[in-house]
Amino acid sequence: MYVDENIHKFLEEFKRINKKGYIKSVSKSFGSVGLTFEKELGKSADSLYFPDYYGIEIKCSNRFSNYPLFLFTCAFDGPTFPEINRIVEKYGWYDKDYIDKKVLFTKLNCSKKVIINDKYKFSFELDEVERKGYLLVYDLHDNLLERESFVYFDSMYNHLCLKLNILAYVNAIKKTINKIDYFRYYDVTIFKLKGFDTFLNLLKNGVIDIGLIARIGKSGNDKGRYRNKNLVFQISKKNINLLFDKVYSANNDVNYNFTPFK
Repeated sequence: MYVDENIHKFLEEFKRINKKGYIKSVSKSFGSVGLTFEKELGKSADSLYFPDYYGIEIKCSNRFSNYPLFLFTCAFDGPTFPEINRIVEKYGWYDKDYIDKKVLFTKLNCSKKVIINDKYKFSFELDEVERKGYLLVYDLHDNLLERESFVYFDSMYNHLCLKLNILAYVNAIKKTINKIDYFRYYDVTIFKLKGFDTFLNLLKNGVIDIGLIARIGKSGNDKGRYRNKNLVFQISKKNINLLFDKVYSANNDVNYNFTPFK
């Protein structure tokens, strides 16, 4: 099967990292499995919406992890800027440690409503005429209170298609020795995005969720400051094949022989 030059470069790097066996984690953070792999690639951590490596977006996961695949993040485009501030102030609740600051975190979906702060219900709607995604806010009796906060289809398109046209999904086995984590990267699958229309259909049908997240950092440089003030689009691992076509995969779960298969 033909694999283009950039994918070939990445697979050669994966093979090199795989042969090293267990690699000491670079941090104890939630994303340490990905940060450790990127360090081995010689790549610095960033939050840009351009692909990680020669046009390839890299996502890493621990074996048997049930966390979804985080696709991309973007902000509301309006009607105010930054719109998330208005939403949090109006519908959020006070943080238990920083009682003067409100927070809000939930999972939005186009096919169902979720209860917020025991007072409201949120859902998400795609308006194909206006080409916008809207946050819908209801009271507990399902009366619509507002339909104001929106993100343009073009914003979602730019984040998705620029960043995730080619995806490398890497699995790792983790072990902990003396409270230090180590990862062995044993499996990689290369995917190609089916297209933006497929993304919209999955979003409309509730297969893709959106995390609405405005938290307060509790440690480090972010302590006392808002973190993750974004819409986070995510899909369950079991549904990855609905959004992407598999191009190539290789598994080395048993030994250090790199064995590719289609």
